Amino acid sequence: MSEPFVFDPPTRILLGPGPSEVPARVLSALARPTVGYMDPSYVGLMQELRGLLRMVFDTKNDATLAITGAGTAAMESAVFNALEPGDKAVVCVHGYFGDRLRQIMERAGAEVTVVESAWGSPTRATDVEAALAKAGDVKAVGIVHGETSTGVRQDIPEIASLAHKNDALLIVDTVASLGGVEFAADAWGADIVYTGAQKCISAVPGFSPITFSDRAMAAINARKTPCQSWYLDALLNLTYWDTPPKYHHTGPINLAYALYEGLRIIDEEGLTNRTARVKKTAQAMWAGFEAMGMSMLVPEESRLPTLTTVCVPDGIDEAKVRAYLMQQHGIEIVGGLGPLAGKVWRVGLMGASCQPRHVILLLAAMEAAFKAQGVSVPSGAGVAAFSERMAG
Repeated sequence: MSEPFVFDPPTRILLGPGPSEVPARVLSALARPTVGYMDPSYVGLMQELRGLLRMVFDTKNDATLAITGAGTAAMESAVFNALEPGDKAVVCVHGYFGDRLRQIMERAGAEVTVVESAWGSPTRATDVEAALAKAGDVKAVGIVHGETSTGVRQDIPEIASLAHKNDALLIVDTVASLGGVEFAADAWGADIVYTGAQKCISAVPGFSPITFSDRAMAAINARKTPCQSWYLDALLNLTYWDTPPKYHHTGPINLAYALYEGLRIIDEEGLTNRTARVKKTAQAMWAGFEAMGMSMLVPEESRLPTLTTVCVPDGIDEAKVRAYLMQQHGIEIVGGLGPLAGKVWRVGLMGASCQPRHVILLLAAMEAAFKAQGVSVPSGAGVAAFSERMAG
């Protein structure tokens, strides 16, 4: 008779594109007693969550909630609620997740015009302007703020202005950026914005915040056909978040506990303080990589602080470095996707993973990994450059 399987997950230092490390108080929240999905205590928590979500989105939108499901569920909710079959849409693709947004728009039955940029470069506003003029009568523009496949941070306000000038909604993916990089939904003019709980918020996968502006809700209420997805229908989901709530589906009670704690941690630090700390840590890490002879794929002015794409130096087997980091130090970083496969490492500083001691360990471990492959690196240069920049 075989021995029973015993699952005992290892402790990892998660420095990839997500999920991020989960703080102890968030893990503890998951273990609190499960209540019913219409229990008064849970209904009260949902209302507290709405306030905290408005804080992290930097919005006053009434229609702010969380979708049960991973970030892609929120992406589908954004698209399926905004677009009806036959609507025209423009989507900006400069990486893997922009292309996923394109695919979902096409599955929603929209006539999609793609504005494509090279992986590693942001979308140019002039290209969006030309696409809007050519397509005509566009219902929505979709774009990724923080593209985890490339490490690009996209400027949003100018794209939003163009969308609104053409009477189109702006849909923004902030899965890899919200809570770690400056984002202001109201001030920047973003109409539908979504994220995931497991990245910069440092909760756990399975619950995905989303917010709809008044413009977006007016468009949704004026639809000629119902949302193609009953489960992701914004109007139906919002009735569950209303006071009093109406049953829609069984909410992820314990995941809501975790999301609440993750958002409280951000609120206690202060959103502006948090994004400034992440930016400072990322800039110091970049200095550390450069001191070791490495370069970043994305120019600094468009670089995403929460996810860095580091170019693999000549003579280095990138997969062996990742394996060394995991086996010897329990550090997770991730390789490139698509055309960047084998060419870059993706290093994340999301949520609770963004800690100086993690970066110091990473830089020291990468130095050892390089030397194990016979590539010489100035001893301690990466750690010294990082520490100096952090102290400055």
